[in-house]
Amino acid sequence: MKKLLDILKKAVGTVTGWIKSNGIEGVLGLLAGCVLWIMGYKIWAGFALGVFATRNWDLLKTKVLSK
Repeated sequence: MKKLLDILKKAVGTVTGWIKSNGIEGVLGLLAGCVLWIMGYKIWAGFALGVFATRNWDLLKTKVLSK
């Protein structure tokens, strides 16, 4: 049971860290893109998911260049 709680704490910590580093633009881009895609607005969903991808690319680039 303790091992399960440790895994859950690590998962929650990882998700929380991603949300904090990604910022509101990335999180809202992902949510808006998914909602728009489901509703059938694929072009607008592409723009929203593009914002999400750009934000994550910036995070990845910063992480790689800092090493």
